[in-house]
Amino acid sequence: MATSRRRFISHAIFAALLLSAIAWSAAAAALIPLPDGPNDFNSPGFIVQHAWVKFAYLGAQPFRADLTGPEKDATIARFFEINRLIGEQDRIAGDPASDAGAAAAARARSDALRAERGSIKNAVQVMLEGRLTRAIKAAGLTRHVGGDVVWPPVNIEFQDPPSVLVTSPRSEIKKQSESLLDGDLPIERVQEIEAKAERNGTTSALVVEIGGIAMYPAIIPPDADYHFVLQDIAHEWTHHYLYFTPLGRRYFASAKLTTINETVADRVGRELGDWLFATYPLSRASANSGGRSASPAAAGIDFVTEMRGLRRQVEVLLRDGEIGEAERLMEERRQFLAANGYYIRRLNQAYFAFHGSYADSAGSIDPIGPKLAALREQSASLRQFVARVRDVTSEDELDRAIATP
Repeated sequence: MATSRRRFISHAIFAALLLSAIAWSAAAAALIPLPDGPNDFNSPGFIVQHAWVKFAYLGAQPFRADLTGPEKDATIARFFEINRLIGEQDRIAGDPASDAGAAAAARARSDALRAERGSIKNAVQVMLEGRLTRAIKAAGLTRHVGGDVVWPPVNIEFQDPPSVLVTSPRSEIKKQSESLLDGDLPIERVQEIEAKAERNGTTSALVVEIGGIAMYPAIIPPDADYHFVLQDIAHEWTHHYLYFTPLGRRYFASAKLTTINETVADRVGRELGDWLFATYPLSRASANSGGRSASPAAAGIDFVTEMRGLRRQVEVLLRDGEIGEAERLMEERRQFLAANGYYIRRLNQAYFAFHGSYADSAGSIDPIGPKLAALREQSASLRQFVARVRDVTSEDELDRAIATP
């Protein structure tokens, strides 16, 4: 009788979670516009397809054998080791120096590794979600609803993120428009999209690969390295958390509020991700996948100094109406950076307009970054920092928060 009761309760939990998730995903999708171009990312389709998966997986947990701590560590380590191995095989397959037999063997090995990664993907997602949940609780970033709970629940999906088409006027660095595109477009199609956006002669355009996006579940690149993923899932969860606060709800109200939101998510994501990286270390081989990483590889130049100095020079030239000179300088510096280990496919006004939304990034000279750094320094804990910044609805309010520690 007890076994039957437990089985009934498990089925009931599964059904309740599944129905709730379907209702949530349908409601969320209804708020997002449908794609209207052949290369547009289908946001509503993604939400409907994936929002319920985590809850269904958790609802079926009682029917699966529970892994031990070491088994969980080994599964996560294998996931990121597979990423490294896929990178190696893809490099062999794409190397013009590889003979036909070696390239074919590498492609077959890559396909097999991707299939293995897919077989453990859901398990790794849930393990990382659980670990981030513990980090959030340890930091005190919970809500009190009968008890301390993490809201919204951490929910991620390993999938190639969409790309973003960003436009800016050529005459100034200013984000003019932004739209989501499929993330796996061939470079020829990317260049066609950029050329079409620039056809009027007054627009600068760029298709940008992004490191993740805070849909629900958050989309996280499957080929990224371990440290990057930990910071990335924490960054995207911070956006989910802020959505229920005055700051998050005003994300699109102004460019400044977008920048504050993104920079707060960057800072919180780094702190939580670094805590996870120290608490749950992996072997060096597994942690470094050869894919996207948390920061650029070291080179003989200071990338941040170079980019911020260039941004200031470009701003001056554009202000003086020297558009052609500004574009010539950006291309010259792009080639210099590439020669020193920092490859940027296209460096233009749209590049700086996009990266300017992240005030801690190399492409930004926005004072929001130092202001939020000062507020964090004044705060005794990450919890206190978030509590002070989540109600900010303008740069003036941020200034007042800093002035009244």
